[in-house]
Amino acid sequence: MVENWLFLLAVIAVLMIPGAGNALVASSAHQHGQAKTSLYIPVILLGYFYAINVWALLIHLAAPIWPNFAALVHISSTVYVGWLTFKLFKADQLELHNKKHPEIRPWQVFAATLKNPKAALFAAAIFPSSTWDNPTNFVLVFAAFSLVTLPVFIFWMAFGQAVLSGQSEKIKTDLIYKGSALFLLLCLIPLIINLFHSSSA
Repeated sequence: MVENWLFLLAVIAVLMIPGAGNALVASSAHQHGQAKTSLYIPVILLGYFYAINVWALLIHLAAPIWPNFAALVHISSTVYVGWLTFKLFKADQLELHNKKHPEIRPWQVFAATLKNPKAALFAAAIFPSSTWDNPTNFVLVFAAFSLVTLPVFIFWMAFGQAVLSGQSEKIKTDLIYKGSALFLLLCLIPLIINLFHSSSA
């Protein structure tokens, strides 16, 4: 069984970070409405499922040959996620992204999720290593991941629709982004404590 479920806080924090996938969800909600965009939830979950497990498999296969491969994936994915966050940190960047994608299709959402560096971060550093030890852990972890993905998805639909339709003032938008950053830091604290505890054990 999975001993520590604090990793879910880190999952929520990383999912909340602005990125290409979240920008597509926001744009789709603006273009097609929340009801139609909600049909993309299985597509997003499927994309994450494939991507996370492919990265986990690569890390597992590389471990005997290159023990530091997981650490490299961790650092690289963190840097890339940070770069994407910087690109889409402001409301005007979200608006520009929306203009570049006037018609959102399910395959675009799947492709964006499949290529999302967050998946590599989940596989390399956030998901417990025991996730792939047995079928029970695997099902429990991905079921929990699916559940915590839903409120994040709903937030980005509502937030994106409000920003792109002009219902939200820029000041409020910036406050939400800063609040998301603070939420990210708060959620990462238990994960960091857990990592130090594991290294000292």
